[in-house]
Amino acid sequence: MAAERPVRSGDDAKSRYISCDALPWRDSPHAGVTWKKLHFDPATGDSAVLLKFAPGAAYGAHRHPAGEQYLILEGALEEGGKVYGPGTYVHHPPGSAHRPRSAEGCVVFVILPRPIEEIGATP
Repeated sequence: MAAERPVRSGDDAKSRYISCDALPWRDSPHAGVTWKKLHFDPATGDSAVLLKFAPGAAYGAHRHPAGEQYLILEGALEEGGKVYGPGTYVHHPPGSAHRPRSAEGCVVFVILPRPIEEIGATP
């Protein structure tokens, strides 16, 4: 199955249907964290990705200049001293910063209006 299938509808708008299973997991700069690009707009930096944390993995400290939204699909994600499980939706406002990690591993669907800004050393 193809990873992406553009579709034209009604007013000639383009919809995109992506089989996430057909996309490869890509290495990130953070050990144990891989990702799949679902959407990226080079003009704005708007993106949607799946992040997968291996057990014990952490993402380096970073800031969200335009905010972030994510939904935990599997496993548990830790941030700010709390652990969040499947079905948890999080909205971080513009300018927020954090360093998420996962003791057990997890998969997270993330929407970013603009790219992140790294603010700490990669673990």
